Amino acid sequence: MGVRAERDSPDSFNEIILGLYEDVFRLAVDRFKEDSLARLRVAIPFDSAIWGSGAEDPQLIFGIAACDFPFERLLAYSAHWQRHDVLRSAVSRRPGDCLRNEDLGPVEDHYASEIYREFCGPSGIEHAMGVTLIDSVTNVGELVFLFRADRRAPFSDLERDRLAQIMPHLVAAWRHRLLWHVAGHARTADLSPGGLPSGHAVVDSAGQVHASDAAFGLRMRALFPDWLGPQLPPDLKAATAGAAASVRVCGQTFRLHRGGDRHIVSLAAETTPPLSPAEARVAERFASGMTAPRVALDLGISRATVRNHLTAVYEKLGVHSKVELVRKLGELSPS
Repeated sequence: MGVRAERDSPDSFNEIILGLYEDVFRLAVDRFKEDSLARLRVAIPFDSAIWGSGAEDPQLIFGIAACDFPFERLLAYSAHWQRHDVLRSAVSRRPGDCLRNEDLGPVEDHYASEIYREFCGPSGIEHAMGVTLIDSVTNVGELVFLFRADRRAPFSDLERDRLAQIMPHLVAAWRHRLLWHVAGHARTADLSPGGLPSGHAVVDSAGQVHASDAAFGLRMRALFPDWLGPQLPPDLKAATAGAAASVRVCGQTFRLHRGGDRHIVSLAAETTPPLSPAEARVAERFASGMTAPRVALDLGISRATVRNHLTAVYEKLGVHSKVELVRKLGELSPS
């Protein structure tokens, strides 16, 4: 009873959360998830666990960490049983809600299911509890599942609430650790792990976002209203594939801090109101020497729309002629 009381102590639980953030500076990136699960075990005892990172639509897996869960069983699950997993589907549909099999219906139905007979039972999974968090802009998610092998020891309501409470801290700590790792390998002198700018994301060489902060998501939503990650928008993805240290897309300058197979994309501070994607396309063509009618024809829009966009561009950039527009766009372009 004494051990149980310590686990249920708010002070003990807070120490676990603080420990997660301390581990950002202490643990190697390839050990962070597994060791964080081991730390979680103090508050919520379990026999095995998994932590996956990726996206749900389209379905992508960036990485999976396992704590006392055989890798071959993970492969078998992914190949044959994931599509039959009612609990995982429910957890994915309800980000932030921590769920157990008994939260979905009579637990006897689960024990009578094919996935229990063929996979869960032989894998020593009598009880499962999971939660996921998904970034609504980048579509990047983190999923954690805890398992117990003793049918007489289901996860309690308190433990379910505890996992829901700690999940945002697990995700935040992991994303900080990943950012620090990539920043430490970035081949730029103006970025250090202690100087990460607000408005940044970790992306891979294929243009997939792996992690980002809130400022990056908000800015991307403003620039690309219809965008839903994790794949970067085409214009930005194409720009990041090159070797430039910075690129300008839709009126926003993005700094690129390259670090091997992953790098950091950060938002450069803007003193000029950013142009919308449509305004930027019109402005760039008009400044290149096209006439307004030619811009309309090139973009497949009306001349009136071109005039409206140019009026907005002139107002935002504080220019009054085509010559001034060309000069201003040149000033805003990355060197």
